[in-house]
Amino acid sequence: MGREMKTLVVGDMHCKEEFILTRVDAAVERLGCERVVFCGDYVDEWHSSILTMRDATDALRSWVLARRADGLMVDLVMGNHDMQYRLHEAGPGTHTALFSEVAHLLDELGVRAAVTVGSSLVTHAGVTRAWANDCLDLTEGTDVATIARQLNALLDHGQKVSLRMLAMAGEGRGGWELPGPLWADQSELSQDPLPGLDQIVGHTPVESVDLWNIPADDGVHTTARLIFCDTMSLRGDLSPIGDGSMLLVDGKTIRAVTDDELGMQPWQSAVWDWMTTSVLPFLG
Repeated sequence: MGREMKTLVVGDMHCKEEFILTRVDAAVERLGCERVVFCGDYVDEWHSSILTMRDATDALRSWVLARRADGLMVDLVMGNHDMQYRLHEAGPGTHTALFSEVAHLLDELGVRAAVTVGSSLVTHAGVTRAWANDCLDLTEGTDVATIARQLNALLDHGQKVSLRMLAMAGEGRGGWELPGPLWADQSELSQDPLPGLDQIVGHTPVESVDLWNIPADDGVHTTARLIFCDTMSLRGDLSPIGDGSMLLVDGKTIRAVTDDELGMQPWQSAVWDWMTTSVLPFLG
């Protein structure tokens, strides 16, 4: 087996691409990353407008295409907010006038339902055992490559019946179905993870990158882990929930990457500058 690429995993950006991608560039250069994986939700920040949405998606497109042209491997997974544009259905914060534009961008950038990083499965919200037992064919085993292929087959099928399977939401996010890989809440994934798999997810805001060992049925922790990376989401007043840290996967080493390590402006200050220059001037 060949050497695994040193990979940076980035949580939900929600229209803050222009200054988050600067931080990603700093991490790639300083840490020697060969691959970047984004966990989804590129759109729909609190108080975003069509203008700020277009600025964010333009910045994402330009960055991804340029970095890929430079030889950096860049993978993007689908978030629940992104899926609403593929479905052409309104959801929380959806800008319905941009249905076609965002859906086209997702296709152009090759957004996937799942990718693998080493032995870890990366989806937006995580695969629960209940959802996998109902929606996937697990007879071939539960290795990450098999699960990723089946998840991507649902996305590639393209029909609403398949897309809605990915977008099923449970009680933890106000739904009535099984918690699916685009909507499962942290509490739902932690209580019922697909066993035997390391999973890296965004979706549920956390204060910092959080690594959690999955307990076995007898309560003893196993070596399988859940890693939560949504450190960049904001509250409704645009105050930070997390610290803006990112995840570095280097072989068997998995750790958080912080502002201090990168020599970057503290996350809270960066968010304040973004809010005062990119949000407040456009509010009525």
